[in-house]
Amino acid sequence: MREILKSRYFILFLSLLLIFALYSLCLIIFMPHITAIDIKSILLIRHLFEFLPLRVIVSITDFGFSSYFIQFLIPLFVICLYLKKYRTFTIITVGYFLMLPIIKFIKNVVMRQRPDVYLQRIAETEFSYPSGHTTTAFFMGIIFLFLINTYIKSKILKNSLLVIVIAWMLIIPFTRVWLGVHYPTDTIGGAFLGASFAFLLLCIISHIEIKS
Repeated sequence: MREILKSRYFILFLSLLLIFALYSLCLIIFMPHITAIDIKSILLIRHLFEFLPLRVIVSITDFGFSSYFIQFLIPLFVICLYLKKYRTFTIITVGYFLMLPIIKFIKNVVMRQRPDVYLQRIAETEFSYPSGHTTTAFFMGIIFLFLINTYIKSKILKNSLLVIVIAWMLIIPFTRVWLGVHYPTDTIGGAFLGASFAFLLLCIISHIEIKS
């Protein structure tokens, strides 16, 4: 237990969780002022990237989140099967499904409404904060970065995959704002939350791998 508490991943988990808590508190206290800035940000992003086709953005954003875990499950299973890291696969899968109700719980606590209908290009339900897509993207993205950086030996392949994963982590929150279904501050909160979950799981995974 002491080894886990001293782990750099556990320290990162606690640090990011604290940042998320303080960030969320500030958002709740100053929500009207922050929302006004958020709306201007959405309109600016729309203006700068108006040329992007709606179908493409929707296809990309749909790949960012799923309660069925399919788009993450397949590549994760292939990687863990190749590396013979079956416990790692199980821990990540269980962690993912435990994260979903936590996201929903936080949404229901904060109760931030989605951007106005005139800003939305697709229909979304539930509350807005934090962005579930962004939370998932940073959660799975950081785990994939860990697996790639730890186990892939080829520098060219490793660097290529790292760039792809980082780009995906950044594109998902962009699509949520571009579609007008989340405020920029929703995605920032989601990034903090997803990263904190990821480092907690990496703390557990690294501890188990050391013991085995």
